[in-house]
Amino acid sequence: MSWFDEAPQFVLAASLLVIPGLAVGMAARLRTSQALAVAPAVSTSLVGVAAIAAPFLGLSWSILPVLGLTFVIASLALFASFLSKKRARGASPKFDENPSCWMLASLAAATIAAVLIGRRIVNAVGSPEAFSQTFDNVFHLNAVRYILDTGSGSSLTLNSMTGAGSYPAAWHDLVSLLVSTGGAEITTSANVINIVVASIVWPVGCIYLAQSVWGRKPAVSLAAGVLSAAFGAFPISLLDFGVLYPNFLALALLPVVFGVGLDALGLSAVPGRSKLLSALLLLGVLPGMALAHPSAAMAWLALIIPPASYIFVRKSVVLIRSATGMRRTAIAGALVLALVGAVVLIRVLWGVVRPPAEAAFWPPVESTGQAIGEVISSSAIGRPVAWGIMLLTILGLYLTLPSGKRLWLLGSYAVAAFLFVVVSSFPQENFRLFVTGIWYNDPPRLAALLPLVTIPLACRGAVGMWDHLLVILGRVHTHVDRSGPATQVSPARRFVPVKPSMIVVAAGVVAVVALIAATQRGNVSQAQASMTGSYSLSDNAPLISTDEMTLIKRLPGEVPKDAVMVGNPWNGSSLAYAFADRKLVQLHILSAVPEGAAPLLNGPVPAQDDPAVCPTVERLKIDYILDFGHREVHGRDSGYKGLDALITAGLATLEDSQGEAKLYKLNLCGSP
Repeated sequence: MSWFDEAPQFVLAASLLVIPGLAVGMAARLRTSQALAVAPAVSTSLVGVAAIAAPFLGLSWSILPVLGLTFVIASLALFASFLSKKRARGASPKFDENPSCWMLASLAAATIAAVLIGRRIVNAVGSPEAFSQTFDNVFHLNAVRYILDTGSGSSLTLNSMTGAGSYPAAWHDLVSLLVSTGGAEITTSANVINIVVASIVWPVGCIYLAQSVWGRKPAVSLAAGVLSAAFGAFPISLLDFGVLYPNFLALALLPVVFGVGLDALGLSAVPGRSKLLSALLLLGVLPGMALAHPSAAMAWLALIIPPASYIFVRKSVVLIRSATGMRRTAIAGALVLALVGAVVLIRVLWGVVRPPAEAAFWPPVESTGQAIGEVISSSAIGRPVAWGIMLLTILGLYLTLPSGKRLWLLGSYAVAAFLFVVVSSFPQENFRLFVTGIWYNDPPRLAALLPLVTIPLACRGAVGMWDHLLVILGRVHTHVDRSGPATQVSPARRFVPVKPSMIVVAAGVVAVVALIAATQRGNVSQAQASMTGSYSLSDNAPLISTDEMTLIKRLPGEVPKDAVMVGNPWNGSSLAYAFADRKLVQLHILSAVPEGAAPLLNGPVPAQDDPAVCPTVERLKIDYILDFGHREVHGRDSGYKGLDALITAGLATLEDSQGEAKLYKLNLCGSP
């Protein structure tokens, strides 16, 4: 299958991510542009919440619970909008004389970003059915199959696949919906969802955020769109490393959620965005991001602290100055209590919303000086220096500092920079664990956060350069307009007068092309090259080789649907569940070993009718060994020598093979 053959899947994926949220946004009477921008975040909330609610209502997971919840929430939003005296449409935009100007610029920006990002990911993935040959992909692809098998996509129960507790399931829910409604393979649906999220959801969110910070100027939209495609750290990196699909979805939603947070605080540079409506909208977008991955919700909390602190201080000063006597004392006391309560709440969340300490084992990777330099140069995790972005960011800082406006943005930038410097360079001690343990102490996860805070500053630098260019163009036009020809020129030889708007448009096109050329270089190209290697199916691929995939595709005709296989999950054999719908004892590398199954995996060799083993074999219906050898995804050997011993002892018969990949039938416990 080619990418063009999957065009209907892309349309369906975009519909899943847009239509439910757009229906709610339009029912709430948001501006169409705002409703479109926030639609993916609202849709993700609806999908994630519907997946949790469906089992309690006795419903199997499908598109129907999503449609039902969408109808309920849209009805409530419509009812609330009728009760509101002030429509959400608010004041008209600044470009009253040509309101389509910024709309066209935003559409052009989103289109440019979609092409720039989409072509890189398509080229890196290679084919629609390709898959990431990485550790975490065993869980993610099998989890989609598990949702389809069990009829439950609830975040509360998804991790029961591995014998553990809850796991954020929004990404898996979206992919499973695309599989069930579109009929494509799991790998194809995963790739389609990822491409739509990376090339549409992420850049549209960045444009929305940039407009919230700097206003709805065409230059702001175009710069934000181009810059959203200019970082190797995101979105490409999280589609390569890990692979971290849930984090990827959550961080792609973070710009628009952060922008809505600014709107709710009253800091938006876009006129007419009601603080009350934005606060309600925030309640509609936060759940989806948290159900994609809660670490993104904690990142939002950390980034929103500087602008929220700015508003708190400003409002506190006004309240205290406007009061006298006991009333002033009461207000001051109430403000102190509010501040203490907020600090306590943040501290509690910071300690609770995190993985177990033993899972946050990643070490620092560089010195503090290197980490700081990588923040400034947008070259996190050893990538090439992004010279164009670095220069624009420095210029943005230079223009923001003296103006005294949007200084809280520098605070959010400093927070993200601090988190990255700590995780990348601080020693493995309690302070580092406390600050960045939420992100598993994993540098690439926090490197992916840096583009979000860098883009608004780099956007300010780009717009500053554009404004300076407009001044120069204005002077040139004025000079040409005032100076007449020295001699008469025949009408046939006169040039058609060029209008100032045409000059500006032409200059804008040149500026956008120059910005693309300056930012689509080594940094993002290296990220694409790395991702290409991760998605390659070859004879010596780290997770599934060509021979192993060939054997997996024959399993449906050789292994009964209700039979269970046993294998070493570290060598990729567990992916037979995702690819062939045939279960293994362990469906993830870190799955718990079922009670009584350890002797089969680790020895000693049981007798053919061993009473210590047979009850487990019969209870789990273990009939086959899927033997992919001891070449493991991380290049280690995790044991599982008991399987070798069973084969050597003649307790398993070879049923099929492809190269070194083999399928054995167990001869245990009365099996023929």
